[in-house]
Amino acid sequence: MDATSSLKGYTVNHNSRPERLLIPVIAAILIVFAVPATAVDIPDSPEGTARAVGNALADRHPEVLWQALPPTYQKDITELTHAFAAKMDPAVWDAAFGVGRKTAALLRDKKDIILASSTFQAAGDKSDEVESGWEPMVSLLDSFFASDVSSLEKLKTIDWEKYLSTTGRDLMNLAAEKSKASGDDAFDREFVQALKQTEIEVVSRDGDTATLRMTAPGEEPEEEQFTRVEGRWVPSEMATEWDQNVAEARQKIAAITDEEIQQGSMQAMMMIGMVDGVLTQLQAVETAEEFDQSLQAIIGPFLGGMMGAEEEVFDDYDDSDDSEEPEIE
Repeated sequence: MDATSSLKGYTVNHNSRPERLLIPVIAAILIVFAVPATAVDIPDSPEGTARAVGNALADRHPEVLWQALPPTYQKDITELTHAFAAKMDPAVWDAAFGVGRKTAALLRDKKDIILASSTFQAAGDKSDEVESGWEPMVSLLDSFFASDVSSLEKLKTIDWEKYLSTTGRDLMNLAAEKSKASGDDAFDREFVQALKQTEIEVVSRDGDTATLRMTAPGEEPEEEQFTRVEGRWVPSEMATEWDQNVAEARQKIAAITDEEIQQGSMQAMMMIGMVDGVLTQLQAVETAEEFDQSLQAIIGPFLGGMMGAEEEVFDDYDDSDDSEEPEIE
């Protein structure tokens, strides 16, 4: 398990790259309601910014990640999201989220059967932990698969700050609830308390650049460089790479052809169809024994189908122009 006790890059994961703080913004697996975002006061100093972000996250206000970004970065993310949504196949998108909703319904409706099955009991000691967090997990899935990102049309106009301030916070609340129910409460210990107790000091500052030393409880101090961009202090690595990464993302999205979309959609629909078939069979079971039998009968053919689909993808790749070595980024 990664250590999670530092504010490095506005995150508490020592092994995370600083730009990963944008994952909750870009990946966006959240839902929008009419609740307004909480406006966090972001100080115009590197140490003040780090403390404000850490405290807001500890208080379950993930929208601070958006508010701490320079306006240009926010604009770039919004435009990339809209461009991505415009390129995707609505049929595949709807089918994928439909399978997700079907999965959540199965976990909710067949909970007792699944928990009593030998397949689940094989998890041993972990089964008690999973069972205690079952309801929060299903609620989280329900929120995710009913969110605005389940619709490409809504994704084209999504407000990420509002998104994070509502479902983002809902998901953090569910994570906290599940952690507390497990009896260990790692969420509070490794996330909340680590953020609140991390000591932050300025090592050096020269104009729009600064180095901070952050010391989390029980951890060695770590130093991180920050750069001020449009009045916001962000990790220097992010500031250095931002324009290039955004330009590359725009280029990749723009370069997707209709033929590639059609081919990818066919392969995706085949995989989604297989998963949907599995869920349909499991929805029909009435006992734990039937669940075990159905699952065993499904796994073999299902895995075979997946391997066949994967071989088809690699066959297509092998048949393509191999005059150049594939570029590894």
